[in-house]
Amino acid sequence: MKDRQCAPVMIIGAHRSGTTATARALELLGLQIGQRLDSHAESKRLQELHDAYLRRVGASWYEPEPFLDSLTTAEGQRNCAEYLRENIGCDFAEIFGYRKNIKGLWLLARMKMGTPWGWKEPRTTLFAPAWLEVFPEARIVQVIRHPMAAAISIRERELTFQRAGDAPCGRLDDLDYDVNLVRRYIEIGEKLEHRTQTYRRVRFENIQADAENSLADLAHFCGLRFSAKQLKAAAATIRPGAAARSTSPSGRCEAESLR
Repeated sequence: MKDRQCAPVMIIGAHRSGTTATARALELLGLQIGQRLDSHAESKRLQELHDAYLRRVGASWYEPEPFLDSLTTAEGQRNCAEYLRENIGCDFAEIFGYRKNIKGLWLLARMKMGTPWGWKEPRTTLFAPAWLEVFPEARIVQVIRHPMAAAISIRERELTFQRAGDAPCGRLDDLDYDVNLVRRYIEIGEKLEHRTQTYRRVRFENIQADAENSLADLAHFCGLRFSAKQLKAAAATIRPGAAARSTSPSGRCEAESLR
């Protein structure tokens, strides 16, 4: 039977920007995002794939500039795309979060028959130009959250890890650094709008304010078919944002910690 696998949906955005909630809601609406995922709906193997290449060029998700510099050259982008293509060619199932069991085989078979699929992993924001070399027709959903809200959440998570005994991750305990990092991810993602016609940007605050309409719009963009019952169930998983946001004179606002 002819393989009818469609191009993936890549859900991108800075860490702590609402990508997890968005991905889980879209999964309820029919987007297949994997089977063996962590608590943030991400494949650990995909995280490792990205991190290994970032280390190769002296970068990390929280210090991405050396990697981004490498992608400015034709050779750098070609090497990165070849790295991704070679790895998924060797172990597609594990990288995208599928187990080697009956259910995993069934999910992979559904994918080959045309079931919409994709993944969510914030580092994909950095790697998106190379992933588009592998999947030229991929659909990109960029989730944006207020930079200060995302930055506060990044910092709080980092401080929690440090209190538990983990070594510091770069300068993530510096709120100003985190704000600039989130803004950098937003900037990187927005540049993709000029690279592909299958790009959609959404503010997570808008999803929180009007979950049903926002999710329905995203689901249609992703090529999903869903019922009114599924839409209500998906919308119910989105926690509403704070009714009011307080901002200090320095521009630092209080916000809930959502990813």
